Amino acid sequence: MENLILIGVVGNYFGYKGDFNFVLEYKKIEAIPDGFKVKIGFSPNFSEEYTIERFEKKNNRAIAKLIEINNKEEIEKLRNKGIFADEEEIKKFNDKFVPSSNIVGCKVIDIQNGNELGEIIEIWELPANDVWLVSTNFGELPLPVIDDVVVETDFENKIVKINVIDGLLDLTHNRGAIDED
Repeated sequence: MENLILIGVVGNYFGYKGDFNFVLEYKKIEAIPDGFKVKIGFSPNFSEEYTIERFEKKNNRAIAKLIEINNKEEIEKLRNKGIFADEEEIKKFNDKFVPSSNIVGCKVIDIQNGNELGEIIEIWELPANDVWLVSTNFGELPLPVIDDVVVETDFENKIVKINVIDGLLDLTHNRGAIDED
């Protein structure tokens, strides 16, 4: 069964033969093979199927060509529409890809004492490393996704185990006011 996720939005045409650029929703998408099926529309339910003829990644942007599109006028009709792809198919070609739906909602556990710190509510894809925003009893904690901190991920059971390094909990908003009590 298809689990379509938004991977980007059609941007401007690039050249005159139907190439276009788009901003990737996930920076961990590195490859989309020739012949890959996508749907383009305002939502997965209101979309049409297209086939990627060519894909080239440039930082967090991409340039692509669809087999069915051959000129800039046809791209203009698709501009600002979402590009949706099957999650499992994207994973086949991008081993570091984890959709945000697998991460958001995970419980964050301190591996040293087994205490639950909170739940991941948002993902920030930043140039150096991703940051997962955790809602805690003390406020929001920006959790850097680095090997020294994130020790184990079990997305199937919605659990992330972390090593609380020195100073990490000091990043929690409003923590100082609560700790004084």
